[in-house]
Order: sequence, then C-alpha cells, then structure tokens
Amino acid sequence: MTLAVALATVILMLLFREPHRRFDWRETYDEESRQPYGAYVIYELLEGLSPDASIAVLRDSIHGLLPEGTEGANYIFIGQALYMDSSDVSALLHFVEAGNLAFISSKTIPYDLMSQLYSEECDDIYWEDYSVLFDTTIQLNFEHQRLRADTGYTYEYIARQKAQPYSWSYIEPFYFCGDETGLVPIGRMNDTLANFARVHYGKGFFYLHTTPIAFSNIQLLDERGLEYANRAFSHLQPGPIYWDRYSRAPEWMGRRMNNRNNYLANRELSKESPLQYILGQPPLAWAWYTLLGLGLLFLFFRAKRKQRIIPVLEPNTNTSLAFLSTIGRLYFIQNNHKKLALQQMKLFRAFLRERYFIQSRELDEGFMERLAHKSEISKETIGKIILLYKNIRNSSFVSENTLIDFHRLLDGFYKNCK
Repeated sequence: MTLAVALATVILMLLFREPHRRFDWRETYDEESRQPYGAYVIYELLEGLSPDASIAVLRDSIHGLLPEGTEGANYIFIGQALYMDSSDVSALLHFVEAGNLAFISSKTIPYDLMSQLYSEECDDIYWEDYSVLFDTTIQLNFEHQRLRADTGYTYEYIARQKAQPYSWSYIEPFYFCGDETGLVPIGRMNDTLANFARVHYGKGFFYLHTTPIAFSNIQLLDERGLEYANRAFSHLQPGPIYWDRYSRAPEWMGRRMNNRNNYLANRELSKESPLQYILGQPPLAWAWYTLLGLGLLFLFFRAKRKQRIIPVLEPNTNTSLAFLSTIGRLYFIQNNHKKLALQQMKLFRAFLRERYFIQSRELDEGFMERLAHKSEISKETIGKIILLYKNIRNSSFVSENTLIDFHRLLDGFYKNCK
C-alpha cells in the first residue's frame, strides 16, 4: 500500500472520530468523495497496486472510450447499479472479448449484459437478477485457498454511527451449472451464498461482485478491509485501468430499468426516492425547477384550451405464446410427439414462474411441496406430471397415447390450480 493510501486512511479515521461532524451517508462511490460511502480510498489503492499503469476516469458513455484491440487492460465499476444502453453493453463485450478484464461491483446487474454472459441451459432457469439478504452484518471470504482467510471478513452497514439493517445482494446457487465456461463462484457470503463470480468471455474475463459496500471508505478504515480489497483486486491484469464513473445509478433505477421482470423492482422499495436523488444533485435540481416553471407557464397560457381526446390503445399481445403454439402445431403435424410434450413442459414451467414465482433446476421433493402449497394441487398429481415428463425426456419414442395422457394431466392442473 502506497504512502498516499496510508495518509488517506489516517485522514478518514480522524474525520470519523469527530462526533460533531455531519456526514453524507448516501452510497455515492465517487472516487473524489471522502464521505463514508465514497470511493476515495479504493481509488488511491488501485493507483498503488499498479504504479506503472495509468488510470483513466470515464466521465462519458463508455461507447467509443474503451479500446477494442488492447489486451491486458482492466475496466472497473463500483456503484449501487450499472446502467448501460445497448451501445455501451456492446462496447464492454468487445473490450473483454479482445482479452481484457471487467471488474463490476454492484448490487444489481443489467439484464442486457447478463443475457450475453449467462447461459439459459441450466434446465430452463432464466436470469432474473441478484437476490437480496436483509441483515446488519455479513461475512465475506474467497473460494481459492491462496486468497481464503481462516476467519473471513466481517462487514456491517453503518449509518449515522450505528449498525442498521441492509440489503446484501448475492447470486442464487441455481445460476451455477457447474460448467467452467459459465458462471463460476470465487467468493462467498456467510460461507453459502455466492457474492463473487467469474465468467469467461472471448479471450478475457468478467468478474461480478455483488457487495460494493466492501470497497467504500468506511469499510477500508481497518487492515482487514484493506486486505479483502487487495485480494479481490489481485485478479486484475497488470495493465491500464479504466474507471467508470459515468454509468453509476441508484439501486432502484438499476433494478427497474435493467431487470426483465419488473415485479422484483416493485417488491423491493428503495430508501431513497427519485425526487430526493434529483434534488440532491445541483444540475438535476436546476433542471427540475426549470421544468416546473415551464409547466406552470404552460398551464397559465393554455388554461382555456380544451384537451384533445385521448386515443384508446390496444393492449399488448403476448406474441411469445402465439409463437410457441405455432411450433406446437408444427410438431403435431410432423408426429413429433416428444418435442411437442417437451414444448408443453416448457410452457408449464413458464406458467409456474410467472404465476407463483417458482423456478428450480431440480424437480425434486422441495419443488413439488412448494408448488403444491401455492397451487393447492395435490402433491400426488404434481408427482405424476413430473414422473411422466422425465419418462418422456429420457425416451427415444413417445406414443400418441402418452402425449394425450401428459396433456390431460397438465390441463387438469391449469383448470384446478389457485
């Protein structure tokens, strides 16, 4: 650790010991902020880890700023949420594919990015987002024996000088299929939940870290926090570093804009409302007040004008189901009973995921018990469906009678489930 990092740590410790001083407890992860949840210390630490490598701060869209042909460079993002448009996602993918490394530490991850990194071959387990554990204290550690600590690294969420409950993100176990080309866990939370994973992409790697608070100023005040940060960033390549500050967004915005399904964003409300964030940023605050003023002027001069008739829009149609129905009819015409049965099972699992929020890679006893409890269909009936499905999947030939029996079981479930 360089002298600059040591001095920064001492200064922060002195600041936090002043009881009368008021701090900004927002999670900004700004590399210029010395507030509790800024990223000043970790930025200085990265400069110390690679004294010969340059650090470029990306203050605009990464599209056009990240090099495409360089090998050995590093892209680093630390923040609550990473928000990117399609051009930014494409630029980052090309950057890593060329042999570079991307280290992303955030509480939520863009779906557009994960759709390229995560394989849906894990028994139809579709990517949703990071899950959340609510607690005041957690423990982090690494999988590799060279990095693993005997007692782990303890973290707690401090706000206004006291520990408070916090939403700790992690990656669900069923997203790891065991294939080295997909998601591979390299770090754990509480010894069971993955909070650090690696994905091989092209010639390079993505490192996905779900606990950005571990790299905030307040967590790096002691040697254990610095040790964890040093070991986490030991995965970096000895080359230039591109620090992305442009793509940072609040967690609520990231989950709402990046997730494929919005029900996760509605289930978890953010502590900071959108208006609080806007008013907390001077440029956005001026834009907000200007917009309000223009709106009042518009109402004043247009008060006597009649409102136009609002057109009625046709509801959105689910074209995916129509496509699957067409494919099913094609299989039926071709007498391909097995593919038709597997297609029906895929629709059945999609129905369970959308209606009961149930998905599992293993159709085991736990899955049947949860489904029976939520659907109020007997476990015996659900067992018959799963048993017949497994027989069809493992058979080379499926008769028409078997297909009819399977269809009757599924139709009975649809008609009687709650």
